Amino acid sequence: MKIVIIGGGIAGMTMALLMERNGMEVVVCEKLISNSRIGHAFLMNIDGLSILKNLRNKSTAQLLTNHISLFSLKRPNNEEKIKIQLIDWYCLKRVNLINFLQSSFSDETLKKGRTFSHFIYGNGKAIAAVFENGEIEYGDIFIGADGSNSKVRELIFGATNYSENDVNEIVCTSSFKVDNVRKDALFQKYQSDKKGLAFGFIPVSEGEVVWFIQYDVKLAPRSVENNSESIEAFSREILKDFPAEVTDVLNSSDFNNSYIWKTRDFDLLPSFHSENIVLIGDAAHLALPFTSAGTTNAILDAECLSKSLKEFDSIELSFQNYYAERSEKTGMHIAQGRQIKETFLNPEKHSERGFLIPLISSEKIEKSSLDAHKLKVVYFTDPICSTCWIIQPILRKLKLEYGDTLDIEYRMGGLLPSWKNYDKGIIKTPVDAAKHWDEVKSSEGMYLSGNIWRKDPLNSSYPPSIAFKAAQMQNHDKAISFLRRMKELIFIEQQNITRWDVIENAALSCGLDVAVLKNDIKIRGLELFENDLALALKLGVKVFPTFFFYKNEEIVMSLNGKQSYENFVAIINGLIPETNNKTFNHHPKHVFSLFNNMSTEEYAFITDTPLSESTSILEQLYKQGHLSKFESTHGIVWMKNLNERI
Repeated sequence: MKIVIIGGGIAGMTMALLMERNGMEVVVCEKLISNSRIGHAFLMNIDGLSILKNLRNKSTAQLLTNHISLFSLKRPNNEEKIKIQLIDWYCLKRVNLINFLQSSFSDETLKKGRTFSHFIYGNGKAIAAVFENGEIEYGDIFIGADGSNSKVRELIFGATNYSENDVNEIVCTSSFKVDNVRKDALFQKYQSDKKGLAFGFIPVSEGEVVWFIQYDVKLAPRSVENNSESIEAFSREILKDFPAEVTDVLNSSDFNNSYIWKTRDFDLLPSFHSENIVLIGDAAHLALPFTSAGTTNAILDAECLSKSLKEFDSIELSFQNYYAERSEKTGMHIAQGRQIKETFLNPEKHSERGFLIPLISSEKIEKSSLDAHKLKVVYFTDPICSTCWIIQPILRKLKLEYGDTLDIEYRMGGLLPSWKNYDKGIIKTPVDAAKHWDEVKSSEGMYLSGNIWRKDPLNSSYPPSIAFKAAQMQNHDKAISFLRRMKELIFIEQQNITRWDVIENAALSCGLDVAVLKNDIKIRGLELFENDLALALKLGVKVFPTFFFYKNEEIVMSLNGKQSYENFVAIINGLIPETNNKTFNHHPKHVFSLFNNMSTEEYAFITDTPLSESTSILEQLYKQGHLSKFESTHGIVWMKNLNERI
């Protein structure tokens, strides 16, 4: 079977290399003789990058990438509105990626100077592609990878109904060197809250950034032309009220490399194929550039289509499966791009609450209501409660075995308002707290030390508690991860979790938006925390942890203090007799996908794996680079490397 690919860009070449690995005969037809200057660099998700890296062979050129670990959105007055950690995003220069792919091709498989004209048909199917230079390429399957202005798409589906060109994007490169003080590669964006205008830059390497200006076309005079002089003059004028950093980037730019990109999209097609002709990449689906979806989606298309062609004997079934797998995701990105554009063009109508990050988002929307079939549990805890720390393995195992049965609602109890007039049992001062922690023995591997109370004692547990309540406003699961991370910091790493820099780093590591978090802490987070304190007082909570089990909105059982796993299971079985614990995948890949950080003993307890075997498993993953570890006299915390896939 011979496959003819029309379009020798990233999508087309990736598709060809994947099909060659499947043993197919492939010819790629590209209209350009030399590489286009359009598309200096782009962001790519690890999903796409991992596919590319698997294409590497001895003759392949090196693929250079720069991991982008932070995204920040600020107003032109430098007020930060969004700040999140990026886990799986990289910046690539287009020329490097093209060279990487082209290095695997011969002149026989990658034929340049071929501008597609039309198909020759026989028995209702395409049998050959005809090019404007008169050359003809016969084949069995034809793949249109010819971009957003696809001629192949037009021939099989008719004229494309593009959206209005409401936003233009100027793209250029600069030799601006990002501040060395920054320890993280930062995607920085400045966006107006008065009009549709933004400036952003992404470091491609230590001494080069790619930058862009996104602007409402209504803001541009008719005199702006797609040439360096006109673009530079317009850029400096429209950004004159932006921070000095923006001017520094412009001053280090070569505007001869600049161009204007008129952005647009089109509705999701009802199909990506017609008979034996199929589309991939921007030819099949086009999202606005706010999503950074284009390149990654093109590569994912190629992988999905190649797998479908290998799996199904029927070409029709292959194409149908390809559409079924890719249409929902790409349709979501089209909708997402339009939603971001609406926010961009009308900033005064939208707040940062729910602001979409300008990247592909795969997060599922959380349910707003409690599942009526689940057993409701209200859990009162505190970030500095040692017993709450010790029962962490139990809570995690409950999630794995009874997660479909339990709905645990986390509430803060306010263990330490301040040391003024504090008198709870034998603990009256930080020194007392230090002694108490030192006396607590390890349980299920949850080690702790009281040194924090000697070297940098916390004045209150309220700041991290309020931060947790603010985090719950963003994402339930990330908030729980955030609370866990703060506990690790104080109990194992001996860091003061009342300090904003410690809270910020913990929140970033859990995928929270720290700019939004900081703002929420001041008002709504505080209000939610006070609501928790009021409920704790009403229910008579005096010991942490305390668990209230509800049935029909009534408390029917409670537990407080240190408990065994068996006690929880007994209550669950007593209240819901038909419930059985479910089996779960004990493989480290699955467990660490749910819980990024674990001690050796915790992993052993959760997975019912002998301690010696657990130690061996985790050490092996550490040597392979999948895990990192924080090691001290107080114990080891194994941490999943967020950019590694176990």
